Amino acid sequence: MQSPTPMLRQYEEIKRQHPGTLLFFRLGDFYELFFDDAVIGAKELEITLTARHRERGNPVPMCGVPYHAASGYISKLVRKGYRVAICEQTEDAKKTTKLVRREVVRVITPGTAIDSQLLDARDNSYLASVFGAGSGMAAAFLDLSTGEFVATQFSGDAAWQRVLEQLDSFSPREIIFPKSLEPLFKSGRRSEGEIDTVSAEGESAIASSSYFGYQPALNPLDEWFYSFDRARELLLTHFGVASLEGFGLGGHDLAVAAAGGVLHYVRETQKDEAAHITGLSYFEPTDYLILDQPTVRNLELVEALDGSRNRTLLAVMDETMTGMGSRLLKQWLLRPSMKLGELNARLDAVE
Repeated sequence: MQSPTPMLRQYEEIKRQHPGTLLFFRLGDFYELFFDDAVIGAKELEITLTARHRERGNPVPMCGVPYHAASGYISKLVRKGYRVAICEQTEDAKKTTKLVRREVVRVITPGTAIDSQLLDARDNSYLASVFGAGSGMAAAFLDLSTGEFVATQFSGDAAWQRVLEQLDSFSPREIIFPKSLEPLFKSGRRSEGEIDTVSAEGESAIASSSYFGYQPALNPLDEWFYSFDRARELLLTHFGVASLEGFGLGGHDLAVAAAGGVLHYVRETQKDEAAHITGLSYFEPTDYLILDQPTVRNLELVEALDGSRNRTLLAVMDETMTGMGSRLLKQWLLRPSMKLGELNARLDAVE
């Protein structure tokens, strides 16, 4: 077997740094995919699979899309649950006689996608983070498109079930968690574009945890993402505060770890400081009425039994003027408040 060309060696090195992603490798006016990525990309995008270096007797599978039309192709892959790494040329090819320098400038995942082709202004797009230690568990939810950021935690034998209830309620597009929790999540690999589901105990909640047919992508991470000290320091630095007490996180170490893990994940994938995330709130699940999937379905709150959105309670009530208002109304229907002060304020406003 002949040794790979310098360009393919560069590709392979960048690919090793981003396992579990489809690498969109910029070559001139195209993004190219190679090897197994090309086989998957050609199948999922329904484009031609070709090969490079056939003349050498060692063809390299490849496929490509024009850079100016790439967003549509990337959106299609992300909707199917894939993670896409965008690798750009970071220097002008005309100014160098050597191999053009390239690096990944962003990783797009189901929970971090903010492109208008992937989002409906009326819906939240949550990225969930789950963490557990001892008999406790925590969950954090971040909508990267709006900056909404909340966290909670539980203890005792029912902690996992309580987490499942929150996942069911928030309907995230992607769930991240430390690898130590893989016994709770099915660790099977994605096959031909299918999105992972979870083990029997959590399967019904996770697999159906979106009200409009999205199954969340599952993404186990290294344990250090959830180090309490690292998470706490990251949150303090990000929000420019000396204490997390003001966010309600005092004494909630597991929630701090879950929130810090999701913020670090966003910074790493977006190659950005995520400065638009300006707040974090701790919430008690008892503040809201839990509605399970059968209840939401049978009451046709946001989706009719025939799958449409038109003949639902949300459709009848939604006279909001903005996407923000529509999202808030939907949250009120799916997570009814049990806080007396908030309920009285709403009633006074209606009156």
